[in-house]
Amino acid sequence: MSDSEERLARIERTVEANAQAIAQLARQNQELLQTIAGTEERIASAEERLEAEVKRWGERFFQLSRDTLNFTRNGVTIAAITAALMLSPC
Repeated sequence: MSDSEERLARIERTVEANAQAIAQLARQNQELLQTIAGTEERIASAEERLEAEVKRWGERFFQLSRDTLNFTRNGVTIAAITAALMLSPC
């Protein structure tokens, strides 16, 4: 085999090895893109669940505020009625 033929054979092997490496990188890239897409879907789902949970806690807080206000009003009303009854001459 001549020197030129050996160089050509080495170049061909190098080209083949590079083609295989490129194919492997393309497969890895595709897998990575699929992983990213799955992660984005999970993030979107988690954001939706978080928004729903925040809304529920907000509703609970406002309901507790209303209940506390009503309880306080009832307490003040009962105290005022009791004080008025105690101060009125019988």
